[in-house]
Amino acid sequence: MLTTEYRKVADSFSHFSQAAHRFIHIRNKRDYQKTLDLIEELMTEAEDSRLDPLNDLIKILAGAVEEYESKQDKMVQFHKEAEGIDPGVSALRLLMEQHALGVSGLREEIGSKSLVSMILSGQRSLTKEHIAKLSGRFGVSPAVFFGVDLTNRCR
Repeated sequence: MLTTEYRKVADSFSHFSQAAHRFIHIRNKRDYQKTLDLIEELMTEAEDSRLDPLNDLIKILAGAVEEYESKQDKMVQFHKEAEGIDPGVSALRLLMEQHALGVSGLREEIGSKSLVSMILSGQRSLTKEHIAKLSGRFGVSPAVFFGVDLTNRCR
């Protein structure tokens, strides 16, 4: 038998579960979109504090979204394709986008437009020389081109 305190928690959770069922147990695109909308709204309402219970709700809903997405064929295919992209190519694409560069904008670092195109398409790989020149030009660590996460490293 539950004590009064535990009964209060169980009853509150049961009430919450009934109200939030379609957001926590996403079954279709409509529920998915509604959950994304709710998360967005909660993020504007929630305080930037671990003590705000809305942040806990956001985590629960984000988990439901992640679970739903993991079961969708298109999302699964996207994640498989994203995992297969060379981190050097991915970094290069991002740098090109950030600096509004086309394939001809990397002549000094890589060479001809056709070579840049072949690297971007995965037909050729970046060489150590390319990476050294690109790192110098963009002021980034060469590790960026190997997919190394530098955000939590000790200095």
